[in-house]
Order: sequence, then C-alpha cells, then structure tokens
Amino acid sequence: MKKIFLSAIIAAFLTSCSHTTSKDTEESAPKNYNKTDTIKYPYKARNSSDLVLSSHPEYVQKILTVWKMYETNQVDKMRPYFADTVTYDDAKGNHYNGTAETMLEMAQKEIDKLDSLRFDISMWESVHSNDKNEDWVNIWSAERTYPKNGKPDTTLICEKWMIKDGKINYFNQYSQKLPKLKQAKEKHSEAKAEKETPGKEKKSRVKKKRRGNK
Repeated sequence: MKKIFLSAIIAAFLTSCSHTTSKDTEESAPKNYNKTDTIKYPYKARNSSDLVLSSHPEYVQKILTVWKMYETNQVDKMRPYFADTVTYDDAKGNHYNGTAETMLEMAQKEIDKLDSLRFDISMWESVHSNDKNEDWVNIWSAERTYPKNGKPDTTLICEKWMIKDGKINYFNQYSQKLPKLKQAKEKHSEAKAEKETPGKEKKSRVKKKRRGNK
C-alpha cells in the first residue's frame, strides 16, 4: 500500500513539473513577429507594407561580403554575387540597367580614385516582402572616403539590396553629407551669441551705420 501511495505522489510531482516547464517555455519563447499584420496604418507604402523578418540570414552575409570586397579594392572577386543583369539607382539620381560586368568596371574606376575607403556600419536587416515575394537587405552606414586628390569626406548612406534566386539583381542608395564640424560649431556659437546679447548686436550695427554716414 505504501509503495502504491509513494508511486502516486511521484507521478503527480512529475506531472506538475512537466506542466510548469511547458508553461515557462511558452512564456519565454519569442513572439511570432512574422504573423499577419492587422493594424491599419495612416499611409500605404508604395513598394511594400507587408514585410517580415527574412528566414535567409545568408543574404546579409552575401551583401556584407560585397561591401567588404569593395572597401578593400577586390572588385574583381565580386562578379559571382551578381545576376547577369543588374539595376542600380545611386544617390545622385543616376540609373543603371545592364550587365554586371559593365557595372563592376564602373565600380573599379570609382575605387581607383581613392587612397582608401572605410565603412562604419550602424545597422543591417534582412526582410521578406510577402505581397511581392521579394527578399531585401537594408544597410545603414557612414562611408569615409580618402581620395588621392582632394580632402577626406564622410557621407551617411542607406542602401537597399534585392536578392533573387541567390543573386543580387537590384540595389539603390540614399546619402547625406555630414556637415563640417568646424562650420557647425561656428554657426552654433554665432547663434548663441546673438541670442544672449541681441541689444549689443543691435547697437554695434547702429555704430557701424553712423560711421558710414560720416
């Protein structure tokens, strides 16, 4: 009788532990961010408003590898990553649609103008468009260029890369020049001085005007 009672207690204990573990696992499991979005937004995206996280992390690896090859002047190794025909829209409004070979020749000419190049990447993401069945990799970065002739420059860029059948067939770029730090500081100092002493600035202008009249 004692053995039967003891067996019943052990069974109940194991059942309780199993239930608790199952509940804890459900609570700690990540939410399904790829579920259907039923929220009504005030705008509709022109390209796609039905994006989910991609199930292909290797796509990010491919694009970042292409970036690293360009950064280190290895354009000749980039061809296997591109489709036969590539479309590219740059930040200046130029549009290219043609062979990957010709596009890479253009890229080589651009990199040859530089002593060095460095990307300081802020973030990347890989997404899938459900409504268009497209895979995209988006990258945000600072591009620091050191030309052979001219001064170093830094540009903030965002690039969108589309991959189809494992190959890059489209990408575009948006950019913004960083303001020169010295000019920004000077403008800030001048604005601060005018704000703190508006009367003094006004009197100074009156004196200059009187001197001009004399």
